[in-house]
Amino acid sequence: MSRKTRRSRRRPLLVLVTLLLAAGAFVLWTRSEDPAPAAAEVPTPATSAAAPSTSGPSSSAPSADAAADEGDADAEPSSRPTATTTAPEPEEDEVAGGLAAVAVSLSYTGYDAAAAAVVAGGYADGVVEEDATCTLVLRRDGVELRGESLGTANVTTTDCGEVRVGGDALTSGTWEAVLSYTSDTSVGESAVSEVVVP
Repeated sequence: MSRKTRRSRRRPLLVLVTLLLAAGAFVLWTRSEDPAPAAAEVPTPATSAAAPSTSGPSSSAPSADAAADEGDADAEPSSRPTATTTAPEPEEDEVAGGLAAVAVSLSYTGYDAAAAAVVAGGYADGVVEEDATCTLVLRRDGVELRGESLGTANVTTTDCGEVRVGGDALTSGTWEAVLSYTSDTSVGESAVSEVVVP
């Protein structure tokens, strides 16, 4: 057998022995980094979190103890979003405009033939405010008519007084009436009522 053949056979054997020695040294080194590794798992070095995922030994998953240790040492858990459950509350405030909801009652509605207008009265319950706006909205067949009045403070309510809606667009028929209330701090509207225009 020639010397070249012997050398070619020894080279793979030397490479294999070198790799086994390197692997043993790596295992001993990692054990010195983690004094209490999991029984059936191979711990990873502390630098494995920064190593690229394409490398061989560091691509294995860390043990539960190592993950807990890294979680205590690093600030990664605090960087994850944890306040998503409180996000809807500001959205609701934005939708409501930051105004408190109040109950609005429509006391009466009717047609005033002398004024050729629908008249209505009502109040906002539980609030006593000045400079509030009461709006009577009439709807019928896609047509919407509006009339406004200023609210005045009462003992436990804010009264809307009498609100009127008239004009040529107020045609004969049954209209839906809603009284809405708006102030700097409160908002609300009444239930729908019907009023007949002769």
